[in-house]
Amino acid sequence: MADKPVESPSPPDKDVLIAVMGLTGSGKSTFINLATQSTNKLQVGHSVQSCTDVVERADPFDLAGRRIVLFDTPGFDDTNKSETEILRIIAFELEKQYRKGRTLHGIIYVYRISDLRVGGLAKTNFGIFRKLCGDSSLRNVVIMTNMWSRLPTEEEGLRRADELTSLDDFFKPAIAKGAVMMHHKKDTVESAHGILQQILENHPMALSIQTEIVDQHKTITETGAGMALDDKLAKLFEQYERKLKEQFEAAEEARRERDEETRQEQLEEAERTRKLLEKLEEERRDQAKQYQLLQEQFAAAERKHEQATREAEERFQKESRAAEDRLRQRLDADERRRAQERADMQGRMTSIPISIGRPSSRPSVRHGVIVSGRSYAMFNQEHETYYATLHHNQDNLIMEPQLPLGRARQQNSPSQRVWAGQRKGHFG
Repeated sequence: MADKPVESPSPPDKDVLIAVMGLTGSGKSTFINLATQSTNKLQVGHSVQSCTDVVERADPFDLAGRRIVLFDTPGFDDTNKSETEILRIIAFELEKQYRKGRTLHGIIYVYRISDLRVGGLAKTNFGIFRKLCGDSSLRNVVIMTNMWSRLPTEEEGLRRADELTSLDDFFKPAIAKGAVMMHHKKDTVESAHGILQQILENHPMALSIQTEIVDQHKTITETGAGMALDDKLAKLFEQYERKLKEQFEAAEEARRERDEETRQEQLEEAERTRKLLEKLEEERRDQAKQYQLLQEQFAAAERKHEQATREAEERFQKESRAAEDRLRQRLDADERRRAQERADMQGRMTSIPISIGRPSSRPSVRHGVIVSGRSYAMFNQEHETYYATLHHNQDNLIMEPQLPLGRARQQNSPSQRVWAGQRKGHFG
């Protein structure tokens, strides 16, 4: 992925981001569905088969005035993908969020309290989880026990919880660094929300694997989680090599004893072990290359998205400018039309006949000037001045010039308004 600067973390009043992790079948998806109460349910498995092989974002919901977003993650013991693939999936999602300036408010690590004993797989995978988080961010981790209904008594569950917190190679070191253990005893919304409220006041923090990849420019195999996983795979590789050696020895022993059936079985087992060794070695060798490929694919998708966004913005600006030009043209056309109408009206007013009140006298106005609005000043040959308003688009004005000197009178009728002004003589 391109070395894109990390954006500033979101303000505290924004989304509360919480990742839910744990082994396959521990109840991660069930807990998320219970907490969100969304109709868009995450798929839940009811066997050891995994139903989550990607990081899934649940529908957001509100709790205590905050908007909560939960992420469901696949377990490192996923039945469909290898542990190297799972680490790539989780690390890559965390990297993307961190580059966008988003950090987790907390992580819920789900553990089945009903498990009779703590196996080596659980311990190893929790060790990888600790490395993924880093010591400083363990204070934002909640170790949540669930499946209490499978226990014979609650007291048995509390006894097991005490034992879990005392194991030096399991939960004890994480709790010593600030992680807390909480119990989801009842499968109720209230119980689920009680767990989440523990996280609401956390200050969001970057995880170790995020800063290692983005800020320190490490490859995934150079991160703490990557090295922890590689150590596990190295031990597994040694186990397979020992097993392969034992199978070849057993086959040779069967040959000497002329037990062809046993010899053939051992050789077939040895072939399966050899293929597992090859696959394991390939995963260890290609982990960094495969993660880099993910980064490059995402960077290409980001560039494509940014290009599409730019093109959409350019289209929008172009369409906006075209709309503004069309509006400006309409306004200019309207203004020209109104100017023409005013000119036409002025031309009409110069030739409007005027009735003066006495039918015997019908002088005409030879000059006319628009004064304001629909008011006009008109003059006859002797420069007598009359003011009139053309009302309701009338084509004729009726005026009464016989008024006392210095006085004016206004006449009103449904179809006309008439004003007479000072008279300086008579019409002739």
